[in-house]
Amino acid sequence: MRADQFTMSAGSKEDSPGLRRGFVPRADGTEERTYGSASTGGFDAVEWSQRVAEHHGDVTEAMRAWLVETGRAVEDADIQYLEVRGWISE
Repeated sequence: MRADQFTMSAGSKEDSPGLRRGFVPRADGTEERTYGSASTGGFDAVEWSQRVAEHHGDVTEAMRAWLVETGRAVEDADIQYLEVRGWISE
């Protein structure tokens, strides 16, 4: 998303509780941010499956809704790129 569509400072404790994550500012005014990782327990798979189903399979819209719901993004935020990773806990 564009930097001005985030409501919290990148890497802040409010944006990324428990771990101050880095971010990548891009020349086009967007920022890459990371949420949920294997080291912090990530997101609950059942919850995310439900969220995606509620948005008719649209993963990007489910993520945008979560960002808005948690106060991390403005209501009309536009996600331009999204990368989703999964892992198996050992």
